[in-house]
Amino acid sequence: MLNVAYFSNQFATAQGHGITRYAHEMYRGLRKCDDLAIRPVAAWSSLSPERLSALQAETGLELVRLGRRLTPLAWHYLDTPTLERLIGGPVDVVHAVSLGYAIATRKPYVVTVHDLGPLTHPEYFTNTKPWIMEKSLRQAEARADAIVCVSQSTADEVEGYLGGHVADRIRVIREGVSPEFFASGDMACLARLDLPPDDVPVILTAGKISPRKNVQGVLRALRQVQDKIDHHLVLVGGAGWETEAVLKELDDGTLMNRVHLLDYVTDAQLRALYRRASAYIHPSLYEGFGLTVLEAMASGVPVITSNTSSLPEVAGDAGLLVDPGNDAEIAQAICSICTDTALREAKIAEGLARARLFSWDNYSRELRDVFWDVGR
Repeated sequence: MLNVAYFSNQFATAQGHGITRYAHEMYRGLRKCDDLAIRPVAAWSSLSPERLSALQAETGLELVRLGRRLTPLAWHYLDTPTLERLIGGPVDVVHAVSLGYAIATRKPYVVTVHDLGPLTHPEYFTNTKPWIMEKSLRQAEARADAIVCVSQSTADEVEGYLGGHVADRIRVIREGVSPEFFASGDMACLARLDLPPDDVPVILTAGKISPRKNVQGVLRALRQVQDKIDHHLVLVGGAGWETEAVLKELDDGTLMNRVHLLDYVTDAQLRALYRRASAYIHPSLYEGFGLTVLEAMASGVPVITSNTSSLPEVAGDAGLLVDPGNDAEIAQAICSICTDTALREAKIAEGLARARLFSWDNYSRELRDVFWDVGR
């Protein structure tokens, strides 16, 4: 039995998308490996006391004794006390589920890298501390026995940033999609959301409003085809640092009544929104993986996404790939997928087949092999 300390602050946070979803999906998958003992660990939690207690009872989550403020300071400046000492009990391997901050450990060490955006594309990120990611990445360079990357695009980025000497420690394991997205959603959970009437078709896009999500490009493209389609646009994920610019884009009134800005939604609502949508659009300028593309495909929604970064790896030929910097190309893709029934049905079928190639269970088994490789 291999004892794995599974460090993830996102595992203990309140909102469940992005790396939080990854952390929980991985935990569930790894728990199925009968030769692993997985111990979730976090420095802090944003859950209510009731939800935190329930999560701890269900998973054995441990919060390190130093807490939210002292933990990163002690690990960054002193490289002590070690994670294994703070939680006690047997630890054979430490897994950092993301590049949060450097972790003090003397055990075999595995780090998952989702992307290097704040370091390589700072223009797309704000309210981040690149020096923290830099420190964590450099620690991985110096100490990690394996660097797990969620796409080949991210792997190339890591090797390009750190140098070829880390190539033999990089493992590419692509993310999966939960079986729940293949099942019918509970549409009743959408009742309280600001959505158009059921007979109005919608295009969905998900993610906090930020420059890399290219929401302004979507709006400009939609304006070009607004007289050719009846669809409304639904944006899920809440306000980000580009919200003001997006609202300004809507100021002229021509799109205002056809755009619905939703905040954070529950997992059940997200699954239902995919089912409600006629198309999913994700012309992001930069992604480490792009999990929502897979989720949409699994939900039976045709997908328009970018031909850059990791997104072609995820979508393959099943997605309608566009240049995210070309508004006219995005507009043409929107018009095609919304008006060409044969194309739409073909992309739905191809998307479902594509999504079935990505499994969290397969991901977990590959990650399990990495743990045993470094922890023997």
